[in-house]
Amino acid sequence: MYFPAHSPKQQSGFTLIELVVVIIILGILAVVAAPKFLSLSEDAQVSHVKATGGAFKSGIDLARAVWAVKAGDGPAENLPVFGDSSDTHVDFNANGWPAQHYYTDNEDSPKLDNVEDCISVWEVLFQNNEPTISKSDSTEETDYKARYVALGVCTYDYSDNTKLSITYNSNNGSVIVDSDPSS
Repeated sequence: MYFPAHSPKQQSGFTLIELVVVIIILGILAVVAAPKFLSLSEDAQVSHVKATGGAFKSGIDLARAVWAVKAGDGPAENLPVFGDSSDTHVDFNANGWPAQHYYTDNEDSPKLDNVEDCISVWEVLFQNNEPTISKSDSTEETDYKARYVALGVCTYDYSDNTKLSITYNSNNGSVIVDSDPSS
């Protein structure tokens, strides 16, 4: 067989111009695409807080519906809402909204008036302890940190991004999800 001899003009590799063009194209792609990828984590956090807030509001509304059927008026102590066991009972304030969850308490008019009440409402609504909760000053690693804000009002701050939170007002049953991380 005959193989032609290599001519001195044959090229092996890239020219400097080709490498520079490829680097410029990669740089442009990085500048355009990087912000999209960097915001994915924040978008996931916002989605998580919105979903948790929606689940929390659904639990509050379900509890309120049970109160309306079983009590209908005024405060209620140890009302079975999510099952028959004592860990599924809820204490309702005079307005008929979940205020706490203490099975052994006997209050005439339960009130949400401390951070422990905030945590107890969260835990009775999320029966499987997910997402996790602790006090705001706790060093325990949990998904949310509870704060007592005012009489009947709790805020649950998302631990991974404290600019995201869920606020529950047991005076009127409102659940507000603050999902704007720029605020």
